[in-house]
Amino acid sequence: MNNYTLMGLLVVMIAFMWWSSRSRKKQMEKMEQDKREQLAAVTPGEWVRTRVGFWGRFVDLDGDIVVLETTDGHEMYWEREMIAEIGGQPPLAGTEDNEATDGTKTEEISDADEAILGLDDAPSSKNSDEQQK
Repeated sequence: MNNYTLMGLLVVMIAFMWWSSRSRKKQMEKMEQDKREQLAAVTPGEWVRTRVGFWGRFVDLDGDIVVLETTDGHEMYWEREMIAEIGGQPPLAGTEDNEATDGTKTEEISDADEAILGLDDAPSSKNSDEQQK
């Protein structure tokens, strides 16, 4: 009888694993379909976030390729699976507007800060290198 109990338990475990796999597959197919429908309804100009954290404006959808535009106007091509969020706002989108409406002046980078950041002009850095020699 011990062998029959073990065999019955094994059959129940296999049936549960099969049922779990099927339900997970159906859930994934539904999520895929929802994502396709959501991407098909996106209008050009909406913000889109990719899974790696890139924010861009939606330009076009061509099959499984999504075209996103950067803030400087360049277009980038992404696979549809890489899209994580549609219609949100980039993390720093409202900061420039808030500073302008607050009346606070943005800080300007001083000459010392420029040198530290490596933003100084190339000819002046050559002159300083020549003076050191």
